[in-house]
Amino acid sequence: MSKARPFLPAFLLWLAALFSLFACRPVKQTAYFPTITKDTILQNTTTRNLDMDIKPGDALAISVASASSDLSTQFNTGGSSEGGGYHVDRAGNIQLFRLGSVKAAGLTRSTLAKKLESDLSPWLKEPIVTVNFLNRQVTVMGEVGTPGIIDLKADQISVIDAIVRSGDFTENAQRENVLVIRESAAGKEFRHINPLDPAIFSSPYYYLQDGDIVYIKPEKEKGKEKLPVQQTISYIITGISLITLLIRGFR
Repeated sequence: MSKARPFLPAFLLWLAALFSLFACRPVKQTAYFPTITKDTILQNTTTRNLDMDIKPGDALAISVASASSDLSTQFNTGGSSEGGGYHVDRAGNIQLFRLGSVKAAGLTRSTLAKKLESDLSPWLKEPIVTVNFLNRQVTVMGEVGTPGIIDLKADQISVIDAIVRSGDFTENAQRENVLVIRESAAGKEFRHINPLDPAIFSSPYYYLQDGDIVYIKPEKEKGKEKLPVQQTISYIITGISLITLLIRGFR
């Protein structure tokens, strides 16, 4: 019993050290644009397309307001697609109360809104029309905080905005190797981009398009993570020391 007493505090001390060693894992911090170390102006960056063209298959949310408030409600109750939106048919038209078939494809949201304001003026006093998309979206998946679908109701969104809206990179994300999947006339495009590089601002994949998929790959497969060499050596030394201590304590 006299030998066990000095051994017990030492054993508990080594056990605490072992647990703290396993618990202390470095946390990676995301450093955006690490190559920019001073104030800089980037040239030839990609321009945001603030008003995308309407195309067949789109679903539009159309809101009408005017000084004739009672009459305005009649123009806000229509819609031919799920969710009460207006579906753009194959011919590029939408069906509106009073106006009938209206050409929408090829117009921007603001252009269509101005056209509808003009067309509705015989029935409404000072009409104001707002047009937004209902079914345009991008998907963010992989190593982000909250993977999911982001709706593009009005403007385009940049790949950086999409990642931040999705909870930013996880600790296990490949920050410099993000995959963007895009449907084009040539087929499905798979492009790897580096959102941490300032050159991203000149990339045609900086601003996402309807239907784009952004995939953030894992840096390591879960369950197959390799420990740093120094950390592995520390574990081995700690384990050997603990075993030696146990052997000496029970002699």
